[in-house]
Amino acid sequence: MQPGRIIDLFAGAGGWDEGLRELGYSAVGIEVDRWACATARAAGHERVESDIAALDPQEFAPVWGLIGSPPCQAYSTAGKGLGRFDKERVIACAHELAAGHDTRAEHLAACRDPRSLLTVEPLRWAVALRPRWVALEQVPGVLELWSLFAGLLASHGYDATAGVLSAEQFGVPQTRKRAYLVASLDGPAQLPLPTHRSYNPRRPDEIREGEEGLLPWVSMADALDWARDAITFTNNQTASGSRPQGLSRPARCPARTIDSASGSWTVERCPKGDERDG
Repeated sequence: MQPGRIIDLFAGAGGWDEGLRELGYSAVGIEVDRWACATARAAGHERVESDIAALDPQEFAPVWGLIGSPPCQAYSTAGKGLGRFDKERVIACAHELAAGHDTRAEHLAACRDPRSLLTVEPLRWAVALRPRWVALEQVPGVLELWSLFAGLLASHGYDATAGVLSAEQFGVPQTRKRAYLVASLDGPAQLPLPTHRSYNPRRPDEIREGEEGLLPWVSMADALDWARDAITFTNNQTASGSRPQGLSRPARCPARTIDSASGSWTVERCPKGDERDG
C-alpha cells in the first residue's frame, strides 16, 4: 500500500504518473494547462488545475513524495535561452527560500523569462512540506541549479544528489539527456545505474569501456517492430549552413530528441547504404 500522498508539480499529461502507476503508486498532479489536465484525467490520473506558484504547499500536507518537472523553455536549446540571463536571480531566490524567506515576487519582476523562476518551486514545496523523498527533472542546462538545490536540501536534512541521465541507457529508443535531482530523508540518495549501453552516433556499434555487461541500446525499429531500414528522420535545420543537408537518424538507431519545430523534420524511407547519422 502507498505510504502517503505523492505530489507531482508541473504534472502535464502524466509522464511521471504513468511510471508511478507501473510501480503501483499514484500521484496528485498539479498543472495549469487545462488540456494537459484533461488528457491526464482521461488516462485516470488525478489533477488539480492551478498555478503552482500561487498555491500554499501546506494545503496539500502531509506529503510522502514530491516530483517536479518545471517548464524547460527558459533553459532548453530549443527555446530562446533567456534563463541563462535569469540564473543569478534564480540562485539568489533559491538560497532565500531555503533560509525561510519568500522573495519570489521581487526576483520575478526582474526576470527576462518569467518561467525561469518556476524552477525554484519544487524547492519551495520541499522545504515547506518535508516529503520523505524528492525527484526532479529538467533539461541538462539546469544541472547547475539542481546541484545547488541538492546542497540546499542537504542543509534541511536530506541526502541528495544530481546528475545527467541519457534515456537510451535505460532501454528507451531515444537519445534524450535530462538532469535529475533525487533526495531522501530515509537513507542515501543515488541516481539509477544504466541498464543499457550508451549510443555513439559516429560509432554506433562501439561498446564503451565499462559497458560490456550492459544490454545493447534499443533502436526505433526494435521498439516499433519495424524493418531495420524502414525509414529515416531528418532534421532539415541547416545551422546557418554548417550542416546543409540537416541531421538524419535511421530507424536502426535510437531516435534523436525532437528539439525543434515539427516543420523542420521530414520522414522518408531510408535508402540502402545510407549511413548518415547525427
